[in-house]
Amino acid sequence: MSQPGQTPPPPPPADYTTYGAPGFPGQQYGSGLQYGASPYGAGLQSDSGWQFGVAPQKSFLATWLFSLFLGSLGVDRFYLGKIGTGIAKLLTLGGVGVWALVDLIITLAGKQTDKGGRPLAGYAQHKVLAIAVSAVLVVGGMIVGAVTGAAAALAIQSAATSPIVSAAPITEEPVASEPSESAPAASQEAIAGDDRPRLAARSFTGTGDAIKSVDLQGLPALVTFTCKACTGETVLETDGAEIMLVNTVGGYAGSHLVDTSTGSVTSQFSISADAAWTLKVEDVDAVPTATGKARGHGDAVIYWDAPSDKAAITNNGEGQFLVEGFGSEIPELPVDEEGTYSGTVQLTPGFVQIKSDGDWTLTAK
Repeated sequence: MSQPGQTPPPPPPADYTTYGAPGFPGQQYGSGLQYGASPYGAGLQSDSGWQFGVAPQKSFLATWLFSLFLGSLGVDRFYLGKIGTGIAKLLTLGGVGVWALVDLIITLAGKQTDKGGRPLAGYAQHKVLAIAVSAVLVVGGMIVGAVTGAAAALAIQSAATSPIVSAAPITEEPVASEPSESAPAASQEAIAGDDRPRLAARSFTGTGDAIKSVDLQGLPALVTFTCKACTGETVLETDGAEIMLVNTVGGYAGSHLVDTSTGSVTSQFSISADAAWTLKVEDVDAVPTATGKARGHGDAVIYWDAPSDKAAITNNGEGQFLVEGFGSEIPELPVDEEGTYSGTVQLTPGFVQIKSDGDWTLTAK
Protein backbone atom coordinates (compact mmCIF):
# COMPACT_ATOMS: atom_id res chain seq x y z
CA MET A 1 0.00 0.00 0.00
CA SER A 2 1.37 3.39 -0.92
CA GLN A 3 1.86 5.99 1.73
CA PRO A 4 -0.52 8.96 1.60
CA GLY A 5 1.17 12.07 0.23
CA GLN A 6 1.01 15.60 1.53
CA THR A 7 -2.50 17.05 1.38
CA PRO A 8 -2.62 19.72 -1.38
CA PRO A 9 -3.65 23.24 -0.40
CA PRO A 10 -7.27 24.21 -1.05
CA PRO A 11 -7.92 26.11 -4.27
CA PRO A 12 -8.20 29.92 -4.03
CA PRO A 13 -11.70 31.44 -3.82
CA ALA A 14 -13.36 32.56 -7.06
CA ASP A 15 -13.02 36.28 -6.23
CA TYR A 16 -9.37 36.02 -5.26
CA THR A 17 -7.52 39.08 -6.62
CA THR A 18 -4.57 41.16 -5.64
CA TYR A 19 -3.31 44.47 -6.94
CA GLY A 20 -0.85 44.09 -9.79
CA ALA A 21 0.19 40.68 -11.14
CA PRO A 22 -1.97 37.75 -9.90
CA GLY A 23 -0.59 35.74 -7.01
CA PHE A 24 -0.39 31.99 -6.85
CA PRO A 25 -0.94 30.97 -3.25
CA GLY A 26 1.32 28.17 -2.22
CA GLN A 27 3.75 28.48 -5.13
CA GLN A 28 7.29 27.95 -4.01
CA TYR A 29 10.04 30.37 -4.92
CA GLY A 30 12.90 28.77 -3.07
CA SER A 31 14.36 29.29 0.41
CA GLY A 32 10.96 28.65 1.95
CA LEU A 33 9.32 31.70 0.35
CA GLN A 34 5.85 31.74 -1.10
CA TYR A 35 4.12 34.45 -3.18
CA GLY A 36 0.51 35.11 -2.40
CA ALA A 37 -2.06 37.35 -0.76
CA SER A 38 -1.34 38.77 2.68
CA PRO A 39 -3.70 40.73 4.90
CA TYR A 40 -2.09 43.90 3.46
CA GLY A 41 -1.89 43.02 -0.25
CA ALA A 42 0.43 40.94 -2.38
CA GLY A 43 3.78 40.02 -0.83
CA LEU A 44 6.41 37.46 -0.13
CA GLN A 45 5.82 34.90 2.58
CA SER A 46 8.47 33.07 4.54
CA ASP A 47 8.33 30.70 7.44
CA SER A 48 8.51 33.65 9.81
CA GLY A 49 5.55 35.54 8.29
CA TRP A 50 4.71 38.08 5.58
CA GLN A 51 7.41 40.52 4.45
CA PHE A 52 7.84 43.21 1.85
CA GLY A 53 4.04 43.85 1.66
CA VAL A 54 2.77 46.48 -0.82
CA ALA A 55 1.28 49.60 0.87
CA PRO A 56 -2.55 49.86 0.77
CA GLN A 57 -4.20 51.96 -1.96
CA LYS A 58 -4.91 55.61 -1.19
CA SER A 59 -8.53 56.44 -0.33
CA PHE A 60 -10.69 58.10 -2.98
CA LEU A 61 -12.88 59.61 -0.27
CA ALA A 62 -9.94 61.27 1.50
CA THR A 63 -8.42 62.48 -1.79
CA TRP A 64 -11.75 63.97 -2.89
CA LEU A 65 -12.28 65.82 0.40
CA PHE A 66 -8.71 67.19 0.37
CA SER A 67 -9.13 68.27 -3.27
CA LEU A 68 -12.53 69.90 -2.64
CA PHE A 69 -11.68 71.89 0.49
CA LEU A 70 -7.86 72.14 0.53
CA GLY A 71 -6.97 71.74 -3.14
CA SER A 72 -5.58 75.26 -3.43
CA LEU A 73 -3.00 74.31 -0.77
CA GLY A 74 -1.97 71.11 -2.56
CA VAL A 75 -3.01 68.89 0.35
CA ASP A 76 -4.53 66.30 -2.01
CA ARG A 77 -1.23 65.87 -3.85
CA PHE A 78 0.75 65.65 -0.60
CA TYR A 79 -1.64 62.90 0.50
CA LEU A 80 -1.06 60.97 -2.75
CA GLY A 81 2.70 61.19 -2.26
CA LYS A 82 3.26 63.69 -5.07
CA ILE A 83 5.37 66.01 -2.97
CA GLY A 84 6.95 68.03 -5.81
CA THR A 85 3.71 68.99 -7.52
CA GLY A 86 2.10 69.46 -4.12
CA ILE A 87 4.66 72.16 -3.28
CA ALA A 88 4.16 73.79 -6.68
CA LYS A 89 0.41 73.75 -6.19
CA LEU A 90 0.77 75.27 -2.72
CA LEU A 91 3.05 78.08 -3.90
CA THR A 92 0.67 79.00 -6.77
CA LEU A 93 -2.47 78.67 -4.61
CA GLY A 94 -3.73 75.87 -6.78
CA GLY A 95 -2.68 77.57 -10.00
CA VAL A 96 -4.87 80.52 -8.99
CA GLY A 97 -7.74 78.06 -8.61
CA VAL A 98 -7.49 76.51 -12.09
CA TRP A 99 -5.16 73.67 -11.10
CA ALA A 100 -7.24 72.92 -8.02
CA LEU A 101 -10.42 72.69 -10.15
CA VAL A 102 -8.73 70.44 -12.73
CA ASP A 103 -7.48 68.08 -10.00
CA LEU A 104 -11.00 67.93 -8.50
CA ILE A 105 -12.49 67.01 -11.89
CA ILE A 106 -9.83 64.33 -12.46
CA THR A 107 -10.56 62.86 -9.03
CA LEU A 108 -14.33 62.83 -9.60
CA ALA A 109 -13.79 61.18 -13.00
CA GLY A 110 -11.86 58.31 -11.37
CA LYS A 111 -8.62 59.15 -13.21
CA GLN A 112 -6.59 60.27 -10.20
CA THR A 113 -3.76 57.98 -9.07
CA ASP A 114 -1.21 57.90 -6.29
CA LYS A 115 2.53 58.40 -6.74
CA GLY A 116 2.94 54.79 -7.91
CA GLY A 117 0.23 55.14 -10.57
CA ARG A 118 -2.34 53.04 -8.70
CA PRO A 119 -6.04 54.02 -8.79
CA LEU A 120 -7.78 55.13 -5.62
CA ALA A 121 -9.65 52.73 -3.39
CA GLY A 122 -13.39 53.20 -2.88
CA TYR A 123 -14.14 55.16 -6.06
CA ALA A 124 -17.05 52.95 -7.14
CA GLN A 125 -18.70 53.13 -3.70
CA HIS A 126 -18.45 56.90 -3.20
CA LYS A 127 -18.35 58.49 -6.68
CA VAL A 128 -22.09 59.34 -6.87
CA LEU A 129 -22.08 61.07 -3.47
CA ALA A 130 -18.85 62.91 -4.26
CA ILE A 131 -20.09 64.19 -7.62
CA ALA A 132 -23.43 65.34 -6.16
CA VAL A 133 -21.86 67.15 -3.19
CA SER A 134 -19.18 68.76 -5.37
CA ALA A 135 -21.78 70.02 -7.85
CA VAL A 136 -23.89 71.54 -5.08
CA LEU A 137 -20.91 73.27 -3.45
CA VAL A 138 -19.39 74.56 -6.71
CA VAL A 139 -22.69 75.85 -8.13
CA GLY A 140 -23.64 77.27 -4.72
CA GLY A 141 -20.31 79.06 -4.53
CA MET A 142 -20.89 80.60 -7.96
CA ILE A 143 -24.34 81.81 -6.93
CA VAL A 144 -23.03 83.28 -3.67
CA GLY A 145 -20.23 85.00 -5.60
CA ALA A 146 -22.70 86.50 -8.07
CA VAL A 147 -24.99 87.75 -5.29
CA THR A 148 -22.03 89.20 -3.38
CA GLY A 149 -20.80 90.97 -6.51
CA ALA A 150 -24.24 92.44 -7.17
CA ALA A 151 -24.53 93.61 -3.58
CA ALA A 152 -21.09 95.23 -3.77
CA ALA A 153 -22.05 97.00 -7.01
CA LEU A 154 -25.26 98.29 -5.43
CA ALA A 155 -23.34 99.49 -2.37
CA ILE A 156 -20.89 101.38 -4.59
CA GLN A 157 -23.74 102.95 -6.53
CA SER A 158 -25.61 103.93 -3.39
CA ALA A 159 -22.50 105.50 -1.86
CA ALA A 160 -23.02 108.42 -4.22
CA THR A 161 -26.74 108.66 -3.48
CA SER A 162 -27.93 108.78 0.10
CA PRO A 163 -31.64 108.42 0.92
CA ILE A 164 -33.86 111.43 1.48
CA VAL A 165 -33.93 111.91 5.24
CA SER A 166 -35.35 115.40 5.65
CA ALA A 167 -38.63 114.97 3.77
CA ALA A 168 -41.87 114.54 5.69
CA PRO A 169 -44.69 112.25 4.54
CA ILE A 170 -46.94 113.79 1.93
CA THR A 171 -49.98 115.62 3.28
CA GLU A 172 -53.32 116.27 1.61
CA GLU A 173 -53.09 120.03 2.08
CA PRO A 174 -53.66 122.12 -1.05
CA VAL A 175 -50.59 123.47 -2.78
CA ALA A 176 -50.11 127.21 -2.47
CA SER A 177 -50.21 129.39 -5.57
CA GLU A 178 -46.95 129.60 -7.48
CA PRO A 179 -44.74 132.60 -6.68
CA SER A 180 -43.08 134.65 -9.34
CA GLU A 181 -39.59 133.85 -10.63
CA SER A 182 -38.12 136.42 -8.27
CA ALA A 183 -39.58 134.80 -5.14
CA PRO A 184 -37.16 133.61 -2.46
CA ALA A 185 -35.71 130.13 -3.00
CA ALA A 186 -36.79 128.59 0.33
CA SER A 187 -39.25 129.14 3.13
CA GLN A 188 -38.49 128.41 6.80
CA GLU A 189 -42.15 128.49 7.78
CA ALA A 190 -43.36 125.39 9.61
CA ILE A 191 -46.06 123.45 7.78
CA ALA A 192 -48.44 121.08 9.57
CA GLY A 193 -46.30 121.16 12.71
CA ASP A 194 -43.10 120.15 10.89
CA ASP A 195 -40.37 122.77 11.27
CA ARG A 196 -38.01 121.52 8.52
CA PRO A 197 -37.20 124.11 5.83
CA ARG A 198 -39.23 123.88 2.66
CA LEU A 199 -38.74 125.15 -0.85
CA ALA A 200 -41.12 127.67 -2.31
CA ALA A 201 -42.29 126.55 -5.75
CA ARG A 202 -40.72 128.27 -8.77
CA SER A 203 -41.78 128.10 -12.41
CA PHE A 204 -39.76 128.94 -15.52
CA THR A 205 -40.91 129.14 -19.12
CA GLY A 206 -39.08 129.66 -22.38
CA THR A 207 -38.46 128.56 -25.95
CA GLY A 208 -35.27 126.95 -27.20
CA ASP A 209 -32.03 126.57 -25.26
CA ALA A 210 -31.68 128.26 -21.87
CA ILE A 211 -29.94 128.15 -18.48
CA LYS A 212 -31.96 128.83 -15.33
CA SER A 213 -30.36 129.49 -11.94
CA VAL A 214 -31.94 128.34 -8.67
CA ASP A 215 -30.86 128.01 -5.05
CA LEU A 216 -32.17 124.78 -3.55
CA GLN A 217 -29.98 125.19 -0.44
CA GLY A 218 -29.19 121.48 -0.46
CA LEU A 219 -32.83 120.47 0.00
CA PRO A 220 -34.38 117.64 -2.04
CA ALA A 221 -36.75 118.95 -4.69
CA LEU A 222 -39.30 117.79 -7.24
CA VAL A 223 -38.55 118.96 -10.79
CA THR A 224 -41.22 118.76 -13.52
CA PHE A 225 -40.22 119.51 -17.13
CA THR A 226 -42.59 119.74 -20.10
CA CYS A 227 -41.98 120.32 -23.80
CA LYS A 228 -44.80 118.55 -25.61
CA ALA A 229 -44.23 120.33 -28.93
CA CYS A 230 -40.52 119.47 -29.13
CA THR A 231 -39.48 117.48 -32.22
CA GLY A 232 -35.69 117.39 -32.00
CA GLU A 233 -33.33 116.53 -29.17
CA THR A 234 -34.74 117.47 -25.76
CA VAL A 235 -32.32 117.70 -22.83
CA LEU A 236 -32.54 118.81 -19.19
CA GLU A 237 -29.31 118.82 -17.18
CA THR A 238 -28.31 119.97 -13.68
CA ASP A 239 -25.02 120.89 -12.06
CA GLY A 240 -25.92 118.69 -9.06
CA ALA A 241 -25.38 114.99 -8.42
CA GLU A 242 -28.19 113.80 -10.73
CA ILE A 243 -26.67 115.62 -13.78
CA MET A 244 -28.79 114.30 -16.69
CA LEU A 245 -32.54 114.27 -16.00
CA VAL A 246 -33.90 114.22 -19.56
CA ASN A 247 -32.24 113.12 -22.79
CA THR A 248 -34.73 112.17 -25.49
CA VAL A 249 -35.94 112.99 -28.97
CA GLY A 250 -39.33 114.65 -29.44
CA GLY A 251 -41.97 115.71 -26.95
CA TYR A 252 -41.52 115.15 -23.23
CA ALA A 253 -43.38 115.51 -19.93
CA GLY A 254 -42.13 114.05 -16.66
CA SER A 255 -40.92 114.54 -13.08
CA HIS A 256 -37.65 113.87 -11.27
CA LEU A 257 -36.10 114.10 -7.80
CA VAL A 258 -32.94 116.17 -7.40
CA ASP A 259 -30.47 116.63 -4.53
CA THR A 260 -31.28 113.28 -2.96
CA SER A 261 -27.63 112.90 -1.96
CA THR A 262 -26.39 114.40 1.30
CA GLY A 263 -24.33 117.48 0.48
CA SER A 264 -25.51 117.70 -3.14
CA VAL A 265 -26.49 121.24 -4.17
CA THR A 266 -28.12 122.09 -7.51
CA SER A 267 -27.73 125.72 -8.58
CA GLN A 268 -28.77 125.71 -12.25
CA PHE A 269 -30.69 123.83 -14.93
CA SER A 270 -29.54 123.68 -18.57
CA ILE A 271 -32.27 123.24 -21.16
CA SER A 272 -32.00 122.25 -24.81
CA ALA A 273 -35.26 122.29 -26.76
CA ASP A 274 -36.70 123.41 -30.11
CA ALA A 275 -40.14 124.50 -28.84
CA ALA A 276 -41.84 126.18 -25.89
CA TRP A 277 -41.14 124.50 -22.54
CA THR A 278 -41.96 124.87 -18.84
CA LEU A 279 -39.83 123.97 -15.81
CA LYS A 280 -41.28 123.75 -12.31
CA VAL A 281 -39.25 123.26 -9.10
CA GLU A 282 -41.16 122.35 -5.90
CA ASP A 283 -40.65 121.01 -2.42
CA VAL A 284 -41.00 117.23 -2.12
CA ASP A 285 -44.29 117.78 -0.28
CA ALA A 286 -45.73 118.19 -3.81
CA VAL A 287 -44.99 114.55 -4.65
CA PRO A 288 -48.31 112.65 -5.00
CA THR A 289 -48.98 109.76 -2.58
CA ALA A 290 -49.95 106.25 -3.70
CA THR A 291 -51.39 103.94 -1.01
CA GLY A 292 -50.84 100.53 -2.58
CA LYS A 293 -51.67 101.15 -6.25
CA ALA A 294 -50.18 103.55 -8.78
CA ARG A 295 -50.16 103.87 -12.55
CA GLY A 296 -48.76 106.40 -14.97
CA HIS A 297 -46.92 107.10 -18.20
CA GLY A 298 -43.31 108.17 -18.58
CA ASP A 299 -40.99 109.55 -15.91
CA ALA A 300 -42.66 110.18 -12.54
CA VAL A 301 -42.10 110.48 -8.79
CA ILE A 302 -44.50 109.09 -6.18
CA TYR A 303 -44.55 108.66 -2.40
CA TRP A 304 -45.16 104.90 -2.01
CA ASP A 305 -47.28 104.58 1.14
CA ALA A 306 -47.92 100.84 0.79
CA PRO A 307 -48.75 98.32 3.56
CA SER A 308 -45.84 96.03 2.63
CA ASP A 309 -42.35 96.11 1.13
CA LYS A 310 -43.28 93.95 -1.88
CA ALA A 311 -44.65 95.39 -5.12
CA ALA A 312 -45.79 93.91 -8.44
CA ILE A 313 -44.49 96.15 -11.23
CA THR A 314 -45.26 96.25 -14.96
CA ASN A 315 -43.99 98.38 -17.84
CA ASN A 316 -45.07 98.55 -21.49
CA GLY A 317 -42.34 100.88 -22.77
CA GLU A 318 -39.56 100.11 -25.26
CA GLY A 319 -36.60 101.94 -23.72
CA GLN A 320 -34.98 101.86 -20.30
CA PHE A 321 -37.30 101.11 -17.39
CA LEU A 322 -35.89 102.05 -13.98
CA VAL A 323 -37.49 102.00 -10.52
CA GLU A 324 -35.45 103.51 -7.68
CA GLY A 325 -36.69 103.58 -4.08
CA PHE A 326 -35.56 105.90 -1.28
CA GLY A 327 -37.52 104.40 1.61
CA SER A 328 -34.68 102.38 3.15
CA GLU A 329 -31.35 103.49 4.59
CA ILE A 330 -29.65 102.46 1.35
CA PRO A 331 -31.42 103.43 -1.92
CA GLU A 332 -32.97 100.43 -3.68
CA LEU A 333 -32.81 99.71 -7.39
CA PRO A 334 -35.25 96.81 -7.77
CA VAL A 335 -35.76 97.26 -11.51
CA ASP A 336 -33.28 98.36 -14.19
CA GLU A 337 -34.37 96.77 -17.47
CA GLU A 338 -34.89 97.50 -21.14
CA GLY A 339 -38.32 97.24 -22.75
CA THR A 340 -41.42 95.61 -21.30
CA TYR A 341 -41.27 94.28 -17.74
CA SER A 342 -43.42 92.34 -15.30
CA GLY A 343 -42.33 91.10 -11.88
CA THR A 344 -42.60 91.30 -8.10
CA VAL A 345 -39.74 92.97 -6.22
CA GLN A 346 -38.86 94.42 -2.84
CA LEU A 347 -39.80 98.10 -2.66
CA THR A 348 -39.64 99.79 0.74
CA PRO A 349 -42.35 102.44 1.30
CA GLY A 350 -41.02 105.96 0.69
CA PHE A 351 -40.15 108.16 -2.29
CA VAL A 352 -39.93 106.27 -5.60
CA GLN A 353 -38.41 107.52 -8.87
CA ILE A 354 -39.75 105.87 -12.03
CA LYS A 355 -38.14 106.31 -15.45
CA SER A 356 -40.03 104.92 -18.44
CA ASP A 357 -41.13 105.78 -21.96
CA GLY A 358 -44.41 103.87 -21.67
CA ASP A 359 -47.26 102.96 -19.32
CA TRP A 360 -46.36 101.45 -15.94
CA THR A 361 -48.14 100.14 -12.82
CA LEU A 362 -47.18 99.44 -9.19
CA THR A 363 -49.33 97.23 -6.95
CA ALA A 364 -48.53 96.37 -3.33
CA LYS A 365 -48.28 92.67 -2.49
